[in-house]
Amino acid sequence: MAAHIFVLNEDNYQVCVRKGIVGLPEVSPDAKNASNTIDGLISRLSLIKENDYILFYITGKKELRGLWKACGDAFYDETPVWTDKIYPFRYRLSNTEYSFEKPLHLHDIFDLQSAGKIWTFALNRASGSNAVFSITDTEFSVLLNEYFKINPFSIKRNIIMEPYPVRQPNLFEHLHFTPAQEPKYEYTLMSLLLRDFAQRRHVETFGQYTDFLPYVPTNLQTEMDILLLFGSPSNPKEIVSYDVLELKRDLFDEKALKQLIGYESWFIQKKVHGDLNMVRTTAIAARFEPSVVAYVQKRKQIEDKEIKLLRYEYRDNAIQLLPVC
Repeated sequence: MAAHIFVLNEDNYQVCVRKGIVGLPEVSPDAKNASNTIDGLISRLSLIKENDYILFYITGKKELRGLWKACGDAFYDETPVWTDKIYPFRYRLSNTEYSFEKPLHLHDIFDLQSAGKIWTFALNRASGSNAVFSITDTEFSVLLNEYFKINPFSIKRNIIMEPYPVRQPNLFEHLHFTPAQEPKYEYTLMSLLLRDFAQRRHVETFGQYTDFLPYVPTNLQTEMDILLLFGSPSNPKEIVSYDVLELKRDLFDEKALKQLIGYESWFIQKKVHGDLNMVRTTAIAARFEPSVVAYVQKRKQIEDKEIKLLRYEYRDNAIQLLPVC
């Protein structure tokens, strides 16, 4: 089950757990690229679905606290809740079967990273935004076991004292589209695709993925757009392959292709110990530069190494993915 980590201070955390609500900050309409930023924030919530686990990283204390679950659907609501900002991009919370009194500390997480047990937990992001990020199911299992080590198991539950009222799911009404009703920004496309993956769509295109993750950090000071993970049919927690997805709202050019191949090379070297068969790559865009198509065809012919090219269309409020070659 997916897990998402919200980054906030102690005061706002106390509001979240008292009212059973979490949110991302408002964007001033006068801010530069405000509408693009809004779609970026929506993309951060679009992959969260009901019953996903929610944890909180407390900035001043450098502590990871949990554990709650996402409740219902994401929504936009400007009703004042927190004292410093509005945080209108929201998700309600519910209790879980776990109540941990002792948190995990940042140095504990660094130790797990050094041991190679977790790798997508990253507070500093190339995108500059770390208000919320997600980790893989496998990494969440590792963190859960660490909680169990330092906390005696208890059936005691956290109590949400002032439950936030249910709101209609309206988050995607705030996405931006062109006059032709096409995604206006790359973040718009990301939001739509992440929602699809959360709803288990596009299996016929990619296969039976068992987990997915957006904005995946690398040591190249960049983030992969989306990573699909494929568990073994006999043991879904054993990941047997990956698919690295690179998205472009409009044209997928040679620069984007170079970036995707760079991610492929990095992932093969750093994450799968050189196993070429474990990593696939996919480019998604509205159109492709002819030289990109030519290179992909030649690579398939000479190296027998495929890069899947998918052209997207947005029709009837849904993303359609069509093979290019």
